[in-house]
Amino acid sequence: MFRFSIVLLLLYSCWLSGSNAYAESEIPQKCKQATMVDSFLSGLQAEVPKQAVELWILGVKNRSGAVQFATLSPTLQKKTKDQFEKKGWGTGQSSPWVDNVCFVKEEKMDNGKVRYTIEYDLITSNWKWNKKGQKMITVEKNPNQLFGHWYITEITTLYNEWEAFTPAETVIQR
Repeated sequence: MFRFSIVLLLLYSCWLSGSNAYAESEIPQKCKQATMVDSFLSGLQAEVPKQAVELWILGVKNRSGAVQFATLSPTLQKKTKDQFEKKGWGTGQSSPWVDNVCFVKEEKMDNGKVRYTIEYDLITSNWKWNKKGQKMITVEKNPNQLFGHWYITEITTLYNEWEAFTPAETVIQR
């Protein structure tokens, strides 16, 4: 309901800013982008904890910051929105990219949180690194009973000099 209200407010503000609310070309670009992101937010809600991580991985593989953003908690969204916008909602790099993602550990934590450890290959069109990449992703259920979906509250990544990191990741060196 809250997100629906925000979408209505955005549409109303877009309508106020243009002389013709129905003319597609007159709707400001920022309003279009905000509406697109809100659509992802409502459409990509994970019903189970692992699904939130799988959706985020799909966003990483497709370099879609909007999909990644949709899987994040409201706190992480607020913290990273400017970075995603500055990148034009695209993330990653042409090479190397993440592939062959495997869930290697699932840890149930206090307060219903779940932490997944994933490993993956970094590959290019003609090379695969021998060392696997690793991320620890913590997922929580939205405490708001109206939504009830799962979202990512923390992403910790082991540093690799060749890897591109997304705005929501905390990168650590060992």
